[in-house]
Amino acid sequence: MRLTLTTLALLLAAGASAAPSPAMLVKESVAAPRGWVRRGDVPAGTTIPLSFALKQRGAAELEAALLAVSDPASARYGQHLTRDDVAALLAPAPEAQQAVRRWMASHGIEEDVEARSYAGDWIRARVPVEKARDMLDADFAVWARDGDERQIVRALQYSLPRELHEHVDLVGPTTYFGEPLAHRAPSRLVETMPEGWKPAVAGAGSRVAAINVAGAPAVCLTASTTMQCLRELYKTADYKPQAPGKQFIGISGFLEQYPNAQDLQQFLATERTDAVGYMYNFTSIDGGLNDQSMPGVEANLDVQTIAAQAYPIPSTFYSVAGRPPFTADTNTPTNTNEPYASEFEYLLAQRSVPSVVSTSYGDDEQTVPTPYALRVCGEIAALGARGVSMLFSSGDFGVGADNTCFSNDGKNRTTFLPAFPASCPWATTVGATEAYAPEVAVSKKIGGYFGGGGFSNIFPAPGYQKAAVSAYVKSLGNQYQGLYNKNGRGYPDVAAQGSRYLIVDGHRYVHVGGTSASSPTFAAVISLVNDARLAAGKPVLGFLNPRLYAGVGAAALNDITSGSSAGCNTAGFPAAKGWDAVTGFGTPDFEKLRTALA
Repeated sequence: MRLTLTTLALLLAAGASAAPSPAMLVKESVAAPRGWVRRGDVPAGTTIPLSFALKQRGAAELEAALLAVSDPASARYGQHLTRDDVAALLAPAPEAQQAVRRWMASHGIEEDVEARSYAGDWIRARVPVEKARDMLDADFAVWARDGDERQIVRALQYSLPRELHEHVDLVGPTTYFGEPLAHRAPSRLVETMPEGWKPAVAGAGSRVAAINVAGAPAVCLTASTTMQCLRELYKTADYKPQAPGKQFIGISGFLEQYPNAQDLQQFLATERTDAVGYMYNFTSIDGGLNDQSMPGVEANLDVQTIAAQAYPIPSTFYSVAGRPPFTADTNTPTNTNEPYASEFEYLLAQRSVPSVVSTSYGDDEQTVPTPYALRVCGEIAALGARGVSMLFSSGDFGVGADNTCFSNDGKNRTTFLPAFPASCPWATTVGATEAYAPEVAVSKKIGGYFGGGGFSNIFPAPGYQKAAVSAYVKSLGNQYQGLYNKNGRGYPDVAAQGSRYLIVDGHRYVHVGGTSASSPTFAAVISLVNDARLAAGKPVLGFLNPRLYAGVGAAALNDITSGSSAGCNTAGFPAAKGWDAVTGFGTPDFEKLRTALA
């Protein structure tokens, strides 16, 4: 699907002789988000990257296929779609492609064919800012957060010709002012190893006679969460993977966060000695780097957590570029702020995809333009249809950081702040717990934060969770009336420990927590369930939620009934029996999950 020089010449010629520019209609308009300041005009001669998301013909059919292959009651259960099956559903209509390319050619803009998505539903080009303003009738300007010198190029509104509205979902990056943040509490250097800590021993892991008087695994320490503790707590320690070469785990890496190979080996030498020598694979997306001189706490946490709990199942760290700030000197802003779409597009173009992807990042949902959120959520659905369990951390600010809970639509309403992609109905979102006997929702007093949870303002509650969410909302009565969307997609779906993980960063031991820790832990457990299925000749699980909400969640997870998702200067949503908007259905019990999901 490459443009030949002859075709391009014909398009350019057609554009040159075309009628005057058709009527422009506003496609998207937003208010300046809270905290963002317009710094001035974009310097002349600046080239900006534009992405045109064409409407996908089979988006509804894709969602139906996802539910069919994820529902054990369906005859299609486990029959995951191939790369080309998904691409056929995501492909735009030929007339949409033709209309957009004619319009681009009429402005003298050439498509970057190499950047076109596999399904052809994203078209990209680098456009001089003067032409971009003309094409989109948009006031592109330089913006920055108040008090932050990093700058981006954005517009508060853009338009498209009337006839393109039916063909284009969005043009980006235009109105997307947010950027993904790591869902991680601050790390703290461990000056001396916690009392009772001792290095793991190769082959250790039996839970027999290893329970203390409080009912928790004897290896679990009050001051730290170690990998051996997690393996015994969630009952994976005695399981030996039987088909590790038949799947791999994906780890999302954003914001110039890089795992360090030496840190991993130091970590394994004390936390999982039989795995020493294990190494993650590395993949660069859009020029993502692998700077071993800059170890990142988030990246090290993700890689080390999965390595120690899922060994010897392979893992791949995806380093996604896209955050460098704009400077007038370069005249080419590279900050597209499209990390999710960049990664998910890349994965959809691959013949082989991970069985599980863990993403420990997110935005406030209201900072993500609705068209972009819908598009990314659709890509999460597409990967689910291909058999990928897409796991996301739920966030670290409860229902919203205190003193920030206001709408950014210009009305300044007091409101809870759900997170994205946690709020996508095709994601499996992971909350956080602490303590061991029993586990409770993570708290600021111990874990240093409150786990994110709530209800989407963009996505309605999907059918698979309506009964559980409705029952929980009913139990709240009029509490927080008007602060959240009672009909929205509720999250998280599940939870795992997210407090005081002991990891290695920069060759030093540090304590770190956050739902950034919970997501890779749950991902590791799911990869082991997948291993048991693969060894039995069955497909990987793929999208988990329909089975969780059909009864598996309540039956095979440890229900958490204490704690809350405090935030927005409130106590937040409370944990409760069954599903709740703090810890979902609870934390994993591998033995029960393995049986229930067999």
